[in-house]
Amino acid sequence: MNKIRLLLAVIIVLAGVSLVTTIALKVSSDKRQLPVPPGLPGNVDVSLQKIHFTETRDGVKKWDLVADKAEYDKVRDTTHLTGIRMVVTGDQQTGDITLTADRADYDNKSRDVKLAGRVKAKSASGMEFSSATADYVAASGLLRTPDRIRYADKNMTLEGVGMEMVTGTRNLKVLRDVTASIRSGAGK
Repeated sequence: MNKIRLLLAVIIVLAGVSLVTTIALKVSSDKRQLPVPPGLPGNVDVSLQKIHFTETRDGVKKWDLVADKAEYDKVRDTTHLTGIRMVVTGDQQTGDITLTADRADYDNKSRDVKLAGRVKAKSASGMEFSSATADYVAASGLLRTPDRIRYADKNMTLEGVGMEMVTGTRNLKVLRDVTASIRSGAGK
């Protein structure tokens, strides 16, 4: 009778060890299969996907910015953005301006945005411009670039180097090497 009890005890212990081993192997293999996210670069404190910023002043929306990715640099108080779509709010007369760019740096203190990489702008009224870079100065609503630009609005096309545009009024200044083309009969 003691031999049977001893044999049953050994079988129970072996079954228990087998069960624990199987569970341990399963858990460790599941951990190995999970993808490990890449580490953040040394200067990045937070990284987010699909973000949306809105700038308001005195309860009035000034602009919306949507990006595919944002990385916050605490030391510089800057957010590095990729896949940018920024809509600068206009009034009924001027309309909104939609800017797109490959990447941008958002200064969290000044709220300025430095756009870079295939910068394009369009408005509902038909205004368009393109440039390699553009800076949006939040305090004044100024959109500027030192680079070559192409600007088109209704029956006029401008090309040149350097541009300043006040987004609220659409007052535009092309700084140098200006070429203008005006088409007659537009709007007929």
